[in-house]
Amino acid sequence: MKNFYLIIFSVIILFFMAACAKPKVIDIVMPEDKNLKCSELTDAYLETRRFKEEAIATQNQQGAQTTRMIIFWPALVQSMLNADTAIKAANDRAYHVIDLMRVKKCSDTERYFSELTKTSSRKISAEIRNLNKLYKKGILTEEEFIKAKKKVLE
Repeated sequence: MKNFYLIIFSVIILFFMAACAKPKVIDIVMPEDKNLKCSELTDAYLETRRFKEEAIATQNQQGAQTTRMIIFWPALVQSMLNADTAIKAANDRAYHVIDLMRVKKCSDTERYFSELTKTSSRKISAEIRNLNKLYKKGILTEEEFIKAKKKVLE
């Protein structure tokens, strides 16, 4: 009987610790989206960028992650999973909002779209370096390396 209470108590504690996980994952499509005006769509797009930045910041908070790891390790695991999900959801919502902006012919649509789809040269360089390492280690054939490199550059 004592073990039963200990198990129940442990499950409750783990549940509450996991509930401390951040960041917030936003909904991709909201019911009122089609009724938004261009200025409201712009605000919605900018909000997706804020949510993405918060999710990235959550991933990069080394001190907070160490504390979570020591005290609330379930919250750390959940935060890391939430951060990846939140980043993807923020990007998916941004694409959705941009599609609505295109339908309504809003003025800054293409600027926001190019901002959303641009890949930094650092990311491209890092990816090519990683592919080169895999090629040199023999994990990738020359043909696979060339094909993957073309895909990254596109």
